[in-house]
Amino acid sequence: MADLRAYVANCLMAGHTITHHFDTSWSRNIVEFKCAEKTFIFTQHDYIVKNQQNKFIGTFAETSEVLVKDVSANEVNTTLEELDRICWLLSFAGISRVVRYGHDYPDGSNCGARNAAIGTAEYFRTSIEIKDGETIKFFIEQTYPSYVTLEKTRNLNVVFDYLTQAERCNQPTELRLIIAFTILENLKATFARCKSIDYVGGRFIKPLKPGKKVETYSFKELLHMMFQDIGMENNLEEIIKLRNDIIHSGVSDKSADAQFVMYAKIHDIIREYVLRLLHYHGNYLIYSSGSNTTASL
Repeated sequence: MADLRAYVANCLMAGHTITHHFDTSWSRNIVEFKCAEKTFIFTQHDYIVKNQQNKFIGTFAETSEVLVKDVSANEVNTTLEELDRICWLLSFAGISRVVRYGHDYPDGSNCGARNAAIGTAEYFRTSIEIKDGETIKFFIEQTYPSYVTLEKTRNLNVVFDYLTQAERCNQPTELRLIIAFTILENLKATFARCKSIDYVGGRFIKPLKPGKKVETYSFKELLHMMFQDIGMENNLEEIIKLRNDIIHSGVSDKSADAQFVMYAKIHDIIREYVLRLLHYHGNYLIYSSGSNTTASL
């Protein structure tokens, strides 16, 4: 068996293991994720470790190399798929679209592939403290099994991608809100399907009662059910009113500041819901605080 080396972009995390260099200097540039019975060794480029990443915000930034040892030829595709799942979780953790853009197998052979990849490096109000290597390692290793189970049924890669799109530089707040409402619609729909709620004529319908007309679930009812199912209680009245204003008219009479406050509230709800869905137990960052305070699950 040979080693596989992959190349990853837009991952702005810090390491948890130190590399000692020949000139006696050192850097904390390595994070090892043990997932799917393999160890994925991320080595971060120097400019990430030295906190010089700000100049690359909003660009496609080559940030990391990933080594996976002892991979057989028939395991290459599976291993790359497992790495892609880690990249999706890193995207959610850092709210930056982490993506694999190539690999070599065997390592050092220049035999492999380079992929067309899109996404930009962002660093604004992260979900997890990605500059703490131990914290990000704990998050990935704890949530990876749940992500594998839920990624298809709950469209989690779509949710993560939309979250990173909403946080790209210079997005209008109304566009951020529209993306956030789309995420809620997506989560609501996949929840209903997972609960085997019938979908007829473009609506989710309630169980038929003898002698009664067909009744459909409202957006609000399904959201309440979705949150209650995972142990969350939220007042959704103001959120739903704003959603209706923007979706139906394209604009809102709220000020830009008021809209951003509402967007931050929705982002906090989505963030907590996803973490609960992934069965995460640990600290995470509160978006509405500027990711300067933590909460625990």
